[in-house]
Amino acid sequence: MPDPITDDQGNAVTTHWYDDLAGDDEGRQETLSQFESADDFLADYSNAKNYDWRGAVAGDDDKFKSTLDRFSTPAEFGTSFREAQQKIRSGQLRPELADDASEEQIKEFREQNSIPLEAAGYLEDLPDGLIVGEDDKDLMLDFMGAIHEAHAPREFANKAIEWYNRFEERQQDAIVELDTEQAREATDMLRDPENGWGKDFRTNMNLIKGLLSGYMGEEASDQLTNGRYQDGRGFFNDTNVLMGLANLARKVNDVAPLIDQDPEQLKSLNDEIAELEKYQKEKRTAYFKDEAAQARLRELYDIRLRSTKTEDAA
Repeated sequence: MPDPITDDQGNAVTTHWYDDLAGDDEGRQETLSQFESADDFLADYSNAKNYDWRGAVAGDDDKFKSTLDRFSTPAEFGTSFREAQQKIRSGQLRPELADDASEEQIKEFREQNSIPLEAAGYLEDLPDGLIVGEDDKDLMLDFMGAIHEAHAPREFANKAIEWYNRFEERQQDAIVELDTEQAREATDMLRDPENGWGKDFRTNMNLIKGLLSGYMGEEASDQLTNGRYQDGRGFFNDTNVLMGLANLARKVNDVAPLIDQDPEQLKSLNDEIAELEKYQKEKRTAYFKDEAAQARLRELYDIRLRSTKTEDAA
C-alpha cells in the first residue's frame, strides 16, 4: 500500500484520479469530476467517439443521411443549419416544395410562404394605391393563375400588378399623344381648300356620321370610329378613310344625317347657314364677290330643303 500523500506540514492531501490529467485547468477538473474513475471516463469517451450522430438525426431517411455525410461533425451541421434558417427568415432563401407534394403539403407550404390558396387571392387585399380595373381583370386572373402554379409569393404578384399598371398608363399616354398629333394633321389636310374639302369639312363629317349610324348601328359605328391599324393609327385619323366614307355618303344620300332630325346635326347645319347669312348681310360687297361662299350657302339651303321634304314624306 503506497504511503499517503501529505503537504509540507505533514497533513494528508485528498487526491483524485484525474489530477495528473487535468492539472491546474479548472474546466477540465470540473468535466472529469463527473466520472468516478478513469475507466468510466474512457468508456464514455469510446461510446462518444463511435456515436452515429447522423443516424440519430436522420433516422430511417437514407437521403437525409447522405446529405449529412457532407458534414464532419454535428457542430458543422448545426452551423450550416443556423445560417440557412437566417437566410430563409431574411427572404434570401425559400423552402422548396417537392414535385410529388400532396394537396395538404401544398396548402401548408402556401400558408407558410405568403401564397394565397387560390390564384384569385392575389387580387385581394392589394396594397394602397394598387388596383386592377374591370377591363384588365380577366387578363390578370389568367396571369395570376400561371404564377400561382409556380407558388409565387404575394409580394411578387403585387410587383407584377404594379408594373402592368404603369405599363398600361404609359401605353394610354402614348396613344393619346399619337391621336392628338395625327388628328390635327388629318383635320388640317381636310380643311385645306386645294387638297381637302375646304369649307365642306363640317358637312362631310356630318354625312359620315349619319352614314355610319344609319347603316351600321351605334355599336358597329363606334367600333369603326375608334378602330386602329396595326401601327396604332386610328381609322378616323386616316384622310383616305374619311374621304372614301364622305364620297360614299354623298352617293347613298347626301341628306342621310338629317333624315332622323338629329338635333346636333341640324344645329351644325343651321349654324353654318347662319354664319354665311351673317357674312352676306354684314359684308355684302365681299360676299357677292365670294363665289365659293355663295355656292356653299345654296348647297346648305338645298340640303335643308330636301331634309324637310324627306321628313314630311315619312
